Amino acid sequence: MNKCLRLLPLLAALPSFAQDLQIPRITPHITLPAPTPAPREPTNPPARDVRDPRAGIQFHLPAGWNTSRTDGELSTFRTDARTAPAATRFSMVAALGFNPYPSSTFASALVYVSTTPRVTPEACAAQATAAPAQPAPKTMVAGQPFDRGHDEYGKICTEARDDIFTAMHAGTCVRFDLAINTFCGGEVSGARDMTERELENIHLRMESILATVKFAGSK
Repeated sequence: MNKCLRLLPLLAALPSFAQDLQIPRITPHITLPAPTPAPREPTNPPARDVRDPRAGIQFHLPAGWNTSRTDGELSTFRTDARTAPAATRFSMVAALGFNPYPSSTFASALVYVSTTPRVTPEACAAQATAAPAQPAPKTMVAGQPFDRGHDEYGKICTEARDDIFTAMHAGTCVRFDLAINTFCGGEVSGARDMTERELENIHLRMESILATVKFAGSK
């Protein structure tokens, strides 16, 4: 028999034979970098409950916040709460003790407590709603409606933002100022401007403190 004719069955079987072979694929070995862990925030000072006898309130502070009852030690009340009348008395301040965005223009976050004795409810509300503050819907604090306003200012850019909350309690106007201070970025300082999301995060930190406020004697 012709040799060529003998090879024909073998050649016909080659495709199925090749399909039966399990040839491993060779892929390059790629090592992906491990995800960068989020920086751990300071735990000192520890979380704690704080009482302010003058305003007759108590509230909870997360870890990493400093407090002072001496104006000028951590901040300056009249600079940050510029809409507060002369009769308003600084009581205490809580200040964020670390910078969660070190490459940004963030400077400070402050929660002020102050009181104004012997004023009318209208005058108390005006602290949060009269110019230059822009009024906003009332906000519930310690189970009580507070008038709310917003003030911001700066020479070159917006360097200060203040959310103001006021309400009468036991014959005294109780006031909270949630202040964020920044500095000008870009060509002015070379720092990166804070994003809206970062500003909102700082606001949420301060508003979470406000949400824990209780008046003395309340449950």
